[in-house]
Parts: sequence; structure tokens; C-alpha cells
Amino acid sequence: MTETAHHNQANDPHTHLIGPRVIAIDGPAGAGKSSVSKALASSIDFIRLDTGALYRAIGLGALRASVAPSDGDELSSLLGSLEVRLEGTDIILNGQREIESLRSPEVSRAASDFATLPSVRAKLLELQREIGLSSPCVVDGRDIGTVVFPDAPLKIYLTASADARAERRLAELSGKGVIADFESTRAEIIARDEQDMSREIAPLKRASDAHLVDATELTLDEVVEACERLARAVFNL
Repeated sequence: MTETAHHNQANDPHTHLIGPRVIAIDGPAGAGKSSVSKALASSIDFIRLDTGALYRAIGLGALRASVAPSDGDELSSLLGSLEVRLEGTDIILNGQREIESLRSPEVSRAASDFATLPSVRAKLLELQREIGLSSPCVVDGRDIGTVVFPDAPLKIYLTASADARAERRLAELSGKGVIADFESTRAEIIARDEQDMSREIAPLKRASDAHLVDATELTLDEVVEACERLARAVFNL
């Protein structure tokens, strides 16, 4: 489906392509989108869709099959064979539940690499819309408010400084027993930002009508409260 068709159907009162309650949360890696989306969805009784996890599933599948983004024919065959679905909040890849396996730095880098490819984005775009429109939902990722749900009633751009995101990433890794240093973690985050913001297809950017929430100096609870106030005002909750 083209983006023009998507917009036309979204503006047609007789269609159900865009549901009445979609909250789109975009932002750079490590800003806290996952934690905020989970807490926000729970507080307002929406479902939560982590689109980044869908791309990480593609990256994981490619790594396991030793397929690179430049492997055209092999990638096409892989995409045709991969089954990615959501069960509750868990990603099911080819019948196997994936949780911790999706969070490694290698899989995150692979997800960013493969997310630049039209074939990968096409495979996941309709899946994201189908899941996101199944019921009132909070959807987080990199291009939710700009591409996936450009007509979402509420868009939030969640960000934080590179230093703050590196500190949070280190804390997350430490909790899993993974040793990492601040400078390399910060450099990886900055490199990821550059890759996500400069890619030709659906680059990371703030939608013109998105509310900016800077989490640099805020606790998780404070960020969730700010987002919840926006949601309750927009949806009259």
C-alpha cells in the first residue's frame, strides 16, 4: 500500500485503517522509549507495540543465517522464510520466543543496518499497522509518527543527551552482568544516532506535530507522568 493511499484511507471516515487511539513515540536509541511505553500503556490500559523489537528480530534472524544487508538474493529468501509475530508483548521468531536474544549490541546494530533496506521495511510496515490498529495502543520506534502512523492523534518525541543515554545503557548492561565502559558505549550511541538520522529511507526525525519530551534530567516516573498527561488530555481519559 502506498503512503498516499494510506493517507487517503486515514482521512476517510468509513475506513478503519487508522484507529482512534494510537500514541506514537519516536526517539533515539537509549532514550527510554521501551520503558516509558510499557509504563504508559499499563497506566492508561492500552496495548504496547515495540516496533524496534520487530526490526531486531529481522537482525537476529539474519545474524543466525549469516546473511548480510548486501546479500540481495539471500536476503530476499531469508525475508520470505522468516515468520515474525507478536504474542502478548513477546516477539516470536520462527516459532521461538525471543527476549534477551534481541537486546544484544550485535543484534541492535544489525537491526539498524537492515532497517535501511526497503525490502525489510516493506515486510514489517503492514505488520506494524495491523498490530497497532488491533486495539488502542502505544507504539514506539524510530519512524512511527512520520511513516507508520502519520495520522496518530498523539505523537511524542522522546529524547535525552548522549551522556544520559550512555549511563542508562551501562546500568542496563551491568544489571545483566555485562561489562562495558562509558566512552565506548557513548560512542556507539552517537554512531547509532548518525546512522538512524542520516539513512535515506524513513530517517529518525521529530514529526512536526510531535510533543518533545526531554528525559535527560527526569526520572522514569516523571517522563511517564508527562506522557500520561498528554494522553489523558488528547483522548479524554
